[in-house]
Amino acid sequence: MTTTASTTADQLAARWTELWNTDPAIAHEVLTDDFRIRFAAPTREFTDALRGPTDLADFVTGFRAQRPDVRFVVDSAASAELDAEGSGIFAVRWHSERAGNPEHGGIDLMEAVAGRLHRIWSVGGTALFAVD
Repeated sequence: MTTTASTTADQLAARWTELWNTDPAIAHEVLTDDFRIRFAAPTREFTDALRGPTDLADFVTGFRAQRPDVRFVVDSAASAELDAEGSGIFAVRWHSERAGNPEHGGIDLMEAVAGRLHRIWSVGGTALFAVD
């Protein structure tokens, strides 16, 4: 991904969702080489050890194999905007769904550096957030 001043938080959130839903191979375009993710979930002991785009792409590929019918949807605009270099911290609200029926909700706090995602802290639960 070429870093430009036009990289927005909403664009990165959309690419993150694309990575999870359809194309884990774009991880190298979307994530920094030292990318880290932290889930507030029972899997955290395993997922906290993930490092970089390759680890995450492999994890998502395994996730998709086990749950091919799950889709993630960003259902809010980003809470903040990136600077001209494509860096900053923002949050987005999301939900997962199967067959168009929402199942889980969550919030991702994302840190971007130079137009790529650097760190994500993801909190999800079985209840959906009310959509304003």
